[in-house]
Amino acid sequence: MPRTPFLVVAAFATALMGHAGEMPDFSGLDTDADGRLSEAEFVSWKTSGGRATESEAMAKFTKFDADADGYVLEAEYNATIDAWRAGPKRLVPENGIDDEQEPDGKTS
Repeated sequence: MPRTPFLVVAAFATALMGHAGEMPDFSGLDTDADGRLSEAEFVSWKTSGGRATESEAMAKFTKFDADADGYVLEAEYNATIDAWRAGPKRLVPENGIDDEQEPDGKTS
């Protein structure tokens, strides 16, 4: 039984997993080099190659544009990427009391 198809598929899958978490550098997206990403620049990048529809890209842009000024600065871009890589975090209520935390500070 030939192993070649299995090895090719395994190599391809490994390559895809390697690219799944990669995001381009900010400077690579800032096509006019003005130090900020416009919605047009962001949408153009996200829709190229069929990665997202225009409406999906616009919705994603709003997540990056933390101050809702219509542009994404490098600090906003990096903060959003870092938060995404860190994964979901459990939020503690404003009163500082975590209902799932035992009195000794351990979680149940």
